Amino acid sequence: MLAAVFVVYLPSYLQMQDLRHRNEVFQKRITDLENETNVLTEERERLIKDPSYFEKVARERMGLIKDGEAIYKVVPAGTKKAAVLEEVKKPVAVTTKKATKKTTKKPAPKPAAIKD
Repeated sequence: MLAAVFVVYLPSYLQMQDLRHRNEVFQKRITDLENETNVLTEERERLIKDPSYFEKVARERMGLIKDGEAIYKVVPAGTKKAAVLEEVKKPVAVTTKKATKKTTKKPAPKPAAIKD
C-alpha cells in the first residue's frame, strides 16, 4: 500500500519541486531587471536635467567633440609622439538619427606661375 502511494505521488512531488525552483529563478531575474530599469531611469533623468553630465557622457561614451577641438591619441613613450586623430569643424548633432552623407572635395587647381 505504501509503495502504491509513493508511486502515485512521487512524480507530482518532483514536478512541484522543479516548478518551485524555476519560480525562484524567475523571481530573481525579475528583481534584477527591475533594479536595472531603475538605474537606467535615473540615468535618463540625469541626462535630461543635467547638461554637464550629458556633455560628459557624449564625450566619454560616444566620442563627440565640440567645434574646433582636436582629439589626441597618447601612445607609450618610445613608439610615436602624440598625433592628432581627428579635428572637427562643426559639432556633431547628438539628436540626429539620419546618417549624413560624406562628400569629398577636389583640391582647387594651382594657379599658373606669373612670369616677369
